[in-house]
Amino acid sequence: MKKHSIFPFLSAAILSLSLLLSGCGARQTAPSAEDDSVLTIAATTYPVYELLAALTGGMDHVVLTLVVDQQISCLHDYTLTVEDMRTLEHADVIVINGAGLEAFMADALSTVDVPVIDCSEGISLLPATGHGNHDHSAAENEDDHYDPHLWLDPERYMQMMDNAAQGLSALGYGNYDDYRAVMRMSCSRIDERFLTWKKHFDALPQEKKLLITFHDGFSYLADAYGLTILRAVEEEAGSEASAKDIKEIVELIREYDIPMIFVEENGSDATAKAIQRETGVAIGTLSMLMSPDDSTDYIQRDDNNLKVIYEGLSGEELPEHEE
Repeated sequence: MKKHSIFPFLSAAILSLSLLLSGCGARQTAPSAEDDSVLTIAATTYPVYELLAALTGGMDHVVLTLVVDQQISCLHDYTLTVEDMRTLEHADVIVINGAGLEAFMADALSTVDVPVIDCSEGISLLPATGHGNHDHSAAENEDDHYDPHLWLDPERYMQMMDNAAQGLSALGYGNYDDYRAVMRMSCSRIDERFLTWKKHFDALPQEKKLLITFHDGFSYLADAYGLTILRAVEEEAGSEASAKDIKEIVELIREYDIPMIFVEENGSDATAKAIQRETGVAIGTLSMLMSPDDSTDYIQRDDNNLKVIYEGLSGEELPEHEE
């Protein structure tokens, strides 16, 4: 698509019906490279795809494509496929999460002549924890390594959406004020749920706000709701938790009377189950919201994470109308 072409927005009334945060629908494939009437936006990950679907849902002739479309929780060892490369090459714009998450595709991005929008620009980042030798950052000698999983904080997720809107507008693809109108409707729903859950977690005593996770990507979620991660263990093939790690986690569970530890749905739960057998602690399963899911949206999956954490830590089941 030519850079000077700007697609008209639908009316606010129609936009309100088409907001895709209530369900993104099927992911689309790249159109023919010769089709100059279509703006093809490639999202590197599903959280970015989902915010773009909400942002551009009322735009004519926009096709969204997803680069990493597999069931996955992390991208430490991900390798781009031929189809992934084709998706990047067919795009008019590539929108990335940023903060080092896409370090594995740095070479690929440098070989395609396509503008890139970084959704992490200007957002306050947290330091990476628990990676060991599996750092997302591409900079070998960089002192500051950041956790890239910022979409798990609803406020940062809304900032990511705003960065995408600013980037598309700056490239001539739509008007920023129109994007802002869409975001006001989309983000009001996210913000409402964030405040509801914040109230629930704020009411917990401090000793009930302690997390042990078997994935290192939940720092932003913890930061958003005033929780403390006592230990984050990143398990991958060849880097399972050591006997020393297990002993320390068992001691933490007993010292702080931890009722539940948390694994990631696409990750290993072997160590967590071994610890459960020794301590009797419950195991909760969380999602990184990274895997494509056409049946639920960002808010629904985020709600499920928060429900699992709240009920696991508090020992109380929330009434349905209060969730």
